[in-house]
Amino acid sequence: MKIAVGAMLYEGNTFARGETGLAAFQSNYLFEGAEILERLIDGDVEVSGALKVLQASGATIVPLIATHGGCGGKLVAGCFEELCSRLLSRMDCDVDGVYLALHGAMVCADEPEPEVALMQRIRELVGSVPIVVTLDLHAHITPKLLSLCDAIVGYQHYPHDDAFETGVRGASLLLQSLGGRARLTSRMRKLSLLVPPTTAGTRLPTPMREMYRQCRSLEGLPGILAVSYFPSTPWAERPDGGTAFVVVTDGTAVDVETHLEKLCTVLWRSRSRFQPDVHLLEDVISLTAHDIAGPVIVSEMSDAVGAGAAGDSAYILEKFKHSAVQTPVLIQIVDPEVSALARRYGVGSRISCVIGNKVENRYGEPVELTAEVLSFFDGAFTYSGGLMSGIRATVGPSAVIRARNITILVTDRPAYEYADEQYAAAGLNVREFQYVVVKNPMNFQQVYAWAPKRFGLDTPGAGRADLTKLEWESCQRPFYPLDDSEEAIYRST
Repeated sequence: MKIAVGAMLYEGNTFARGETGLAAFQSNYLFEGAEILERLIDGDVEVSGALKVLQASGATIVPLIATHGGCGGKLVAGCFEELCSRLLSRMDCDVDGVYLALHGAMVCADEPEPEVALMQRIRELVGSVPIVVTLDLHAHITPKLLSLCDAIVGYQHYPHDDAFETGVRGASLLLQSLGGRARLTSRMRKLSLLVPPTTAGTRLPTPMREMYRQCRSLEGLPGILAVSYFPSTPWAERPDGGTAFVVVTDGTAVDVETHLEKLCTVLWRSRSRFQPDVHLLEDVISLTAHDIAGPVIVSEMSDAVGAGAAGDSAYILEKFKHSAVQTPVLIQIVDPEVSALARRYGVGSRISCVIGNKVENRYGEPVELTAEVLSFFDGAFTYSGGLMSGIRATVGPSAVIRARNITILVTDRPAYEYADEQYAAAGLNVREFQYVVVKNPMNFQQVYAWAPKRFGLDTPGAGRADLTKLEWESCQRPFYPLDDSEEAIYRST
């Protein structure tokens, strides 16, 4: 068997003002051809899992490209086409099957349905051979995308710590099809329900945890090979956005529609439990001002790079600057101008600058600071978990500066934040601060579970958790949480 293997992942945010180009993919990983086998065979990403399975089967692997651009605003014009061209140029039209790892929530300036466009071009090249695609569970699933694949499989976990296993599952399904043991068939149903990721973890007592259990039990039934849930990222606004379920069967007679209906009904009845528990910073400070044990973890999730925001918000910095807090505070802000300024003056110098709110400038002006330059950091770090576990990435040349009690890691570029890898790589120990500002919508609840207190903040931004406060433009009404109904509201499939 000859099997093509590739990956092209990116999660977009249509509410964000930033744009992303090819450099973001290069900052994470962008491997081509044989380099994929050399660099990812012992990795933890989707392609790594797929390669292990396919190599063990004796298949001949045709490596395409494997890349992850992280999250951000729209891809600039030409970026998607460049990546597609690199992938398609390596495709062997005589392959017996195709495995692809995609995200499912890519947003481009010049292509309205990028994953569909890519799959259409692959189908034209390879014909009717089996194609299995693995996706982030925040993918945007449509009937058109499903029709171009023999099977779609999503991550089971959020936080995403099962990318490798998802690649194993996808490649195993492909081998079942190629070996004649299954005639892969996929069906979907989609609710008009948008879910804030901050309340949708599968390791916490949430409705998605219950969906995890139900889907795993369905996979134990005869004929059902995979059941996936896709609460699409609400920050990539689509006319038909919502939460989809996909069931993959082996082609035998299975009452798929009944199973899909039940899953949708159970989730819809739990919809009120998705309302986020978020706080104003002033209230958090009031609640914790006299706490001795630290740190207090506060998540400015609205500026989460992992949600596609710019990572340059100075909204919380401004709040701390004018608060009565005197204990140590740690914050990270993307601002290449300030990073360069600090480098120009050197360690030990004092600089006057305006920081943050330069890309995302709708919610405040850049903040004026006089700060001491403490250290520099080349920006390189290794992800300790999540969907890019083990990947070496960079936030670019960075500086650590301190204004009174506030220490700021100023980075040259944004990068997905899983845990405290970026702080640690810069020599900052989060346990030495009373307040630590992180910028992720849900991971912080697990990775900082050891911290005495953790709060999600209600702040403005492109990735805010309270979906009712976003400026919706194209998502077709009705949809929850803007609209409600006792009976489930469905998207047309």
